Amino acid sequence: MQDFMIFEVEVLKVFFLVMARVSGLIVAAPVLGSRNFPTAGKIGLAALTAVLITPTILARTQTLPSDALAFSVLATGEVMIGLLMGFVMTIVFASLQVAGQIIDMQAGFGLVNVFNPALETQFPIFGFFLFILAVLFLLITDGHHVMLRALVSTFDRIPLGGFVLRPELLREVSRWGAAMFVDGLIIAAPVGAALLVAYIVMGLAGRVVPQIQLFVIGFPLTIALSLFIMALSVGIYLRVFDGMLSKMFRDVASMVNGMS
Repeated sequence: MQDFMIFEVEVLKVFFLVMARVSGLIVAAPVLGSRNFPTAGKIGLAALTAVLITPTILARTQTLPSDALAFSVLATGEVMIGLLMGFVMTIVFASLQVAGQIIDMQAGFGLVNVFNPALETQFPIFGFFLFILAVLFLLITDGHHVMLRALVSTFDRIPLGGFVLRPELLREVSRWGAAMFVDGLIIAAPVGAALLVAYIVMGLAGRVVPQIQLFVIGFPLTIALSLFIMALSVGIYLRVFDGMLSKMFRDVASMVNGMS
């Protein structure tokens, strides 16, 4: 009977550590961490995922400390693993905000933002459209399932209590942050190039025919052109999103390797 109670305590400790890692991802990951996803749903998803994972790693888990302070340190490390994974995934969606800001500045919406309840921040108009498009693409392609599978795979590389933050990993994360701006420029390129040509044409027209009121026709023209190019480029953006999401999961795998 005593051995059975000790076993039950060990199972509970493993369960709470697994749930801590899962909770870190759910809090920080795009879509899963949205405020639109109810808190009760997040807790339930974290608990259900932990229930499913715990039996698969019990045999590989070493004896965990019973001291409250030591156990809290381990739990903090597990939460950090999930948060870092969510941060790497969020970088992809941050690049959409960069792209939207670039497009808005060129199209004449530079001072107009809308509130994005998913990320709880102000978003440029075109950036919000790209964000919704990317979220729908992520859900349609079962990317949220891949997020959870990527989290489950971390238990093969990083055992419970095995969190180590190496300097090489921090440099890698900074490189991913720099890539966010590159991705933003790539996404904004079609609309930005079209608007650049439009501004050049309007500038030449203003020199040739000074009577043209460029301030009167310029804003409607650039807005209409940006909407038209954006509509034509949806197919291209979907292929770009596919590549960005694939790269996102490769970066997550690289981050896990850096902590293992």
